[in-house]
Amino acid sequence: MNTNDAKEYLARRDIPQLFESLLNGLMCSKPEDPIEYLETCLQKVKELGGCDKVKWDTFVSQEKKTLPPLNGGQSRRSFLRNVMPENSNFPYRRYDRLPPIHQFSIESDTDLSETAELIEEYEVFDPTRPRPKIILVIGGPGSGKGTQSLKIAERYGFQYISVGELLRKKIHSASSNRKWSLIAKIITNGELAPQETTITEIKQKLMQIPDEEGIVIDGFPRDVAQALSFEDQICTPDLVVFLACANQRLKERLQKRAEQQGRPDDNLKATQRRLVNFKQNAAPLVKYFQEKGLIVTFDADRDEDAVFHDISVAKLAEKYGFTHLSTGELLRQELTSESERSKLIRDIMERGDLVPSGVVLELLKEAMVASLGNTKGFLIDGYPREVKQGEEFGRRIGDPHLVICMDCSADTMTNRLLQRSQSSQRGEDGAKSIAKRLEAYHRASIPVVTYYERKTQLRKVNAEGTPEQVFLQLCTAIDSVF
Repeated sequence: MNTNDAKEYLARRDIPQLFESLLNGLMCSKPEDPIEYLETCLQKVKELGGCDKVKWDTFVSQEKKTLPPLNGGQSRRSFLRNVMPENSNFPYRRYDRLPPIHQFSIESDTDLSETAELIEEYEVFDPTRPRPKIILVIGGPGSGKGTQSLKIAERYGFQYISVGELLRKKIHSASSNRKWSLIAKIITNGELAPQETTITEIKQKLMQIPDEEGIVIDGFPRDVAQALSFEDQICTPDLVVFLACANQRLKERLQKRAEQQGRPDDNLKATQRRLVNFKQNAAPLVKYFQEKGLIVTFDADRDEDAVFHDISVAKLAEKYGFTHLSTGELLRQELTSESERSKLIRDIMERGDLVPSGVVLELLKEAMVASLGNTKGFLIDGYPREVKQGEEFGRRIGDPHLVICMDCSADTMTNRLLQRSQSSQRGEDGAKSIAKRLEAYHRASIPVVTYYERKTQLRKVNAEGTPEQVFLQLCTAIDSVF
């Protein structure tokens, strides 16, 4: 039997569809006796009337769709903040079942080698060598995953992989292959590419990469099922970066990208479908990684330099084993709860008033106490904003070992805020508003700087340079104290 005969036989008997369904059942059920399990499945195929009656989820029973217990004792990265930004466009909710797994059966064009590829298990990384750090970057279409992934890879000397680019190159090189022609249509319609095909492409790319300290993977996973498959077949990631962005902002960026790059999956119909898929899958996916202590969330509804600055702060915390705390994020996290304090904070913010410093300090104190057992210190961002807050922090928690003042001119701050206004259309970044904000900042910050200079705890860092230059100065300041 030659290859064409084999392909025709497999397609006529619906064998690829059967294998796909059996594999999905095995991955979800993980039976102690896989042989007995497969025998039961094949008996069910006979009862259904043959392979053509089998679907991708025939052997995925409802009771097996719930997520497996998560290892609550797994060590958490001290710098991760498990919060959903206030501009998120999806509800922060628990998930009870896995979201739909968007699989597509690849039938008549599937030959023996491709079928074998689905069931073959192999080591991606050399077990005799240290495994590289794996960073996954996820977010909605247009959230800036590619830009930030490249910046992270360049900054830290990691290898960069774009899953979308992998698939697009494969589609282009195998344009005459019916399987990849079908996948091209799937992607162009805004749907997810078949899960096992995507995983296989990632695995093959990873195996081609020489020894690297780390690898940044852009655009994967897209849902919880893909995350589970990645962990089962490759590894558990070391870090997941989530770029949260407002829905309207995503639409604007995709429209602009379509005009500039002409990507086939940036058509209007596909864009709408991709946004719907993202909205449905993002909350469960983020929650899944939060419970594993692997995710850090950034507000991507800003210009790329501002986002990367925040990522660098998180990296600074990682470098020294510190826990990164942001009062803004702590407030947003509290608002997602149903506590009496969250109702108080919401009422205050809806009136347009500032949250009392005592409430903010209480949130800081609770977050610090919760992390005391697994951190070397705390990196607190944007606090205190006035001398009174600094004095109260010293009385109730203790004086800081180091206070860093990011020093730059009013012209630089104005230009940066104006650039942010142009890229993100933030109303508070208009010229008049910026002038008022800078005036208020200088009025409050000068006494704070003087207060900590007297205590010899202050270091000034020149923030006029590039993010890389500022990062090195921050490291020097911290090294001088610790």
